[in-house]
Amino acid sequence: MTVLNTIKMKPDWAIALILSIVYFISFTLVDKGLLKPGLLFGFCVYGSPENPTESTGCSNCKGNNSHIYAFGIDVFMTILALVFWLLDKKKKTIVYFASGFIILAHGILHWFLQQETLGVQVNCYDPNLGADIESLGYILFGAFSFFLGLVILGFGFGLQFNVFAGSAVFAGIVINVTKSTGGELVLPGLFCIVHPLSCFTGLFSNEPAFNTTVAKLFVVCTIVGIIELTSCTDILKPIGGHLWYDLTLHAAVLAALPYFWKTKKD
Repeated sequence: MTVLNTIKMKPDWAIALILSIVYFISFTLVDKGLLKPGLLFGFCVYGSPENPTESTGCSNCKGNNSHIYAFGIDVFMTILALVFWLLDKKKKTIVYFASGFIILAHGILHWFLQQETLGVQVNCYDPNLGADIESLGYILFGAFSFFLGLVILGFGFGLQFNVFAGSAVFAGIVINVTKSTGGELVLPGLFCIVHPLSCFTGLFSNEPAFNTTVAKLFVVCTIVGIIELTSCTDILKPIGGHLWYDLTLHAAVLAALPYFWKTKKD
């Protein structure tokens, strides 16, 4: 089957792949300072104070914000994954475990960023992390990136040598891209590389996890990601900020669960 025929058969994944490339380009423009959408540590943060800056530091930071809301959404969606596993007679436990882990880990990252621990309360802004902490963070981040790549490629093409090698290359690319940002854009850097990988897998995989519902949701969450990187202050922040990215992305993850395979004919 030619690439053109594949695109004709899976137009939603093709559109999502094109958008994911736009998403990555948007990230590079933000990284180079050519776009200044009003992000805070790489995220579009809604909450109080309204306009935290580097100069104000972590003074007078009270109330909930996008990170807390995103954490709540991710915990709820992890519970949904557990419910779908309990309802699924096939009991493909490894799929549910991997998906639930990714969703919950994403949520815990948002919870961590909201804490004052290590001087990183992203409702405010304090980039002064210690070198040892930053090095450890990148080791853990690299391991998480490898696992994420392994889950995406493994679900699409099965666990084979090329998938392990591809996951290692993916983790290496993520670390290389995000290192240049000085750590501030590390998580958006991961997201903008995950999207092309996921969409490429969805386009060329025949596995039911990459069905048309997942593709459509990926189109939506990628558009949200592009808006976050280009128009945070003007569009996304007034309606809740980054929480919409978590909601749409993890809706796609849930739609890929085996519970829905019997109703999706792709």
